[in-house]
Amino acid sequence: MDNLKQAALFALRTVVDPEVGLDVVSMGLIYGIEASNRELRVAYTLTSRGCPLGAAIGAMAQQALEGVAGSRSVALVPVWDPPWSPAMISQEGRRALRL
Repeated sequence: MDNLKQAALFALRTVVDPEVGLDVVSMGLIYGIEASNRELRVAYTLTSRGCPLGAAIGAMAQQALEGVAGSRSVALVPVWDPPWSPAMISQEGRRALRL
């Protein structure tokens, strides 16, 4: 299952927040990935509850994950605690954004 988690993380790196221009992994929006024989479950957040691109980001993530899930179902689980902050951006992401 660790290979599937790594594949999911890699796939999620293709999901870019169009407003920021950075992928959801580097932004720190992915809170956890669990894999079983039946399901690939990803806990994620957005920069705010009212994020205008939340549905689009979720759809892109769903599509990316379906590409690696095989016969498993994909469940995207929104998490609001802890709330996202810019401190969650990875070092790589900070460099890309020149922070």
